[in-house]
Amino acid sequence: MNQPQHKDLNQETAKYCYWHPDAETGLSCSQCGKSVCTQCMVQAHVGIRCRECGKAVRMPTFDVSRGHYGRAIGIGAGVAIGGGLGWALLNFLFGGIPFLTSLIAVGIGYGTGELISRSVNGKRSNGLAWIAGCSVAGAFAVSWLIFPSFGPLILLFVGFSVYTAVKRVR
Repeated sequence: MNQPQHKDLNQETAKYCYWHPDAETGLSCSQCGKSVCTQCMVQAHVGIRCRECGKAVRMPTFDVSRGHYGRAIGIGAGVAIGGGLGWALLNFLFGGIPFLTSLIAVGIGYGTGELISRSVNGKRSNGLAWIAGCSVAGAFAVSWLIFPSFGPLILLFVGFSVYTAVKRVR
């Protein structure tokens, strides 16, 4: 009995890796269609990608330029000086009211984080968090140099205000 001769389909349709021409593969990039071997493939949430299509790209929210840092430093310095002067003035005028100093600290922390966030179009980074935290600490230092009548509880609220400012831009 003569059996029909079948051609090996695998030999005719064999594909080779775009980067390793000697590596046979059946995989291809789900975006551009280039053949990739298991060494070159990048597993993405949408399937297999080649090296070029599977490159990690930073989210725009976390892509902070030097200009953004410059604006944040300017705003932070302004908050440290202006906020410190305002804080000292309010402590001088209303220092006898319990916990008012603490509420001022929290307000400065929130305001600092919000101003820096708006000045950099909602960008976020550890550098911006440091700028915001140091700005709040600077406002406290300016206020303390002008009107040094703070109790020990205020340090707890200054810490909370630094945390509030940092969380807004991190």
